[in-house]
Amino acid sequence: MLGALLLADGALVSIDRLMDTVWGQRIPATAVKQIRNAISDLRRLHPDLSASLILAGDGYRLAVDDRQVDARTFAHRAAQARRLLAAGRTAQALEGYRSALALWRGPVLGGLDGAVLRAQTDALTQARLAAMEQRIDLELAAKNHHSILGELSAWVADHPLRERLVAQFMLALHRSGAQARAFMVYDRTRRILKDELGVSPGAELQEIRDHLLRGGLPEGHERIPTRGHNNLPPGVAHFTGRTREQRTLHETAGMSPATGGRGARPEPVVLAIDGMAGIGKTTLALHTAHRLAPCYPDGQLFVDMQACGTAGRPQEPHPVLGMLLCGLGVPPEDIPLRLPARIALWRRLVGDRRVLIVLDGVPDAHRILSLLPTTPGCLTLLTSRNRLTSPLVTRHLTVREMSPSEGRALFCKIVGDARPLREPAAVEYIVERCGGLPLAIRLAAAKLRHRPSWSPSYLASRLAAGKQWMSTLAAEGDSLAGVFRQSYEGLDPLQQHVFRVLGQVPPDRIEARAVAAVAGLSQAHADRLLGSLVDAHLLSACGPTRYGIHELVHAYAAQLADAVPLAQQAGQAGQAAHVERAVERLAR
Repeated sequence: MLGALLLADGALVSIDRLMDTVWGQRIPATAVKQIRNAISDLRRLHPDLSASLILAGDGYRLAVDDRQVDARTFAHRAAQARRLLAAGRTAQALEGYRSALALWRGPVLGGLDGAVLRAQTDALTQARLAAMEQRIDLELAAKNHHSILGELSAWVADHPLRERLVAQFMLALHRSGAQARAFMVYDRTRRILKDELGVSPGAELQEIRDHLLRGGLPEGHERIPTRGHNNLPPGVAHFTGRTREQRTLHETAGMSPATGGRGARPEPVVLAIDGMAGIGKTTLALHTAHRLAPCYPDGQLFVDMQACGTAGRPQEPHPVLGMLLCGLGVPPEDIPLRLPARIALWRRLVGDRRVLIVLDGVPDAHRILSLLPTTPGCLTLLTSRNRLTSPLVTRHLTVREMSPSEGRALFCKIVGDARPLREPAAVEYIVERCGGLPLAIRLAAAKLRHRPSWSPSYLASRLAAGKQWMSTLAAEGDSLAGVFRQSYEGLDPLQQHVFRVLGQVPPDRIEARAVAAVAGLSQAHADRLLGSLVDAHLLSACGPTRYGIHELVHAYAAQLADAVPLAQQAGQAGQAAHVERAVERLAR
């Protein structure tokens, strides 16, 4: 528990997270009591930490000074060394890396294990290796190859699949006059890669070998540059607003395009963008990715996880890793067939690179754990209609509706002529009717743009005309009903039943008791299902048992309720009640 609190870096660690850390999947019935007892034991065993161990919300946080935690000091020193290196002050940068690495005494939290802790300690280990490799580059540039041979030999023995270290070891051996041993190291690495991963050495290691065959690398070229790959889709035209969200994303990444990446955070950054369907998550992620692309010269990769695809089946890690590896230039024939080998190859390739990854439409946190880089200098942007709870997520950003001014600006920009300026009241009504939802505003504006004979007031009248608004907010290949349908089809049958019931309840009276009465469920069961719809961003919580719903989402739920026969709804309600009673009997 102390390790989990320290790794949280001063953030709140919930009791649920502590239980997962200590017991994993087999949490005992007395877990909460044991956690609280252990907190008391920590206070008794470490009186100097007692005042810093703070009860907050549903968990605890350890508020200790940066100078008390070596990991934070290491991160600060390594970041300072990177800034010195970017400024061309190589001698000071080398001393900075030496100072940062001198803090290490062995593995992070040596002797402890568990999936939750391992994910975080792996990130620190990767940060150490990245700093080590950068330091070795500087040592080689300073012609210190003799003094680092023994150290490199030990590191390569511990990390035989880390090709950057192998390449540095080969170069140091070559410059020390041990050319034959350098080629032996290459051959041993080639065999290990073939036997364990079924792949050949990467392009960088092969180039190092080829250069050594020709007599070695030229002076000043300790690092073979690699070409970055970019498969980002184009950004959306007419991007408008989202100033606060962009600032949050850039500040969390620790970067701006103007700095060329200087000032980047020393650990891998994972930003999770969530929100309701049509709110603009992918648009924001791609706009941010294109702006920050110069900060990640080794690659900018995009994968559509198809969490909301019509097939209803999100992508599994195995094919996604294949796409990512192809994006880094790995030939299809060299991509391993087995999942563990793909994961190992992916982590090896991004181990010392600055790569930006966008995973769009992530269904859940568990599905992406093997895809997230654990290397400092990498940035991953996730988008999801559900809130992702992985401990590897650096920051969550929930995207909300556009403000009226942002909505009007977006509408006018897409229409592209003077018609909105002549009828500002009609434009204001259209934006209000769209509920600040960017997709709805875009579709409405596109409808007006492609119908020169329409006026904003006529478009407003169509949106006001009962259920005609749904067909109005549609264009070729895109519709508001379509994106709502994708969210609906991602629900289980009971959640779908309750969502349809929402269409029969006035939007200002959505509370557990009212929904339970219409759905044929107990209030407690209805409240649990409504909470799950909040997690899916189909509802918002307004109180302990009261909920809010977006006007357009409520209209879609009402359409579904009208489309499903009452007899079928009653049958589903009866089935739900039967399941609920069975669960309650099992609980008793």
